Amino acid sequence: MQILAIKFRLVFTSKVQKKLDTLPSSDRKQYNKAFECFAQYGPTYRSLRTHRYRCKDSDIWSSSASMAKRFYWRYIEKISIEVTHIDSH
Repeated sequence: MQILAIKFRLVFTSKVQKKLDTLPSSDRKQYNKAFECFAQYGPTYRSLRTHRYRCKDSDIWSSSASMAKRFYWRYIEKISIEVTHIDSH
């Protein structure tokens, strides 16, 4: 079996970038690893556990960087994805 790699360009909102900058290094490392996998393989990468939420204007997607860390995003172009917010629970 051959895995086809699709590369996505991730764009972070200023709110997300500020929040990422304030995280402890261990949390930031988990998000960075998830973003690398996400950009390299796309939202279908199994360990990211991606879900779609239908909204009035567009679909919002969520993926997880770990069991407790999620990030939310939307497609803005064919290969560009905007990460709109992150959270931990």
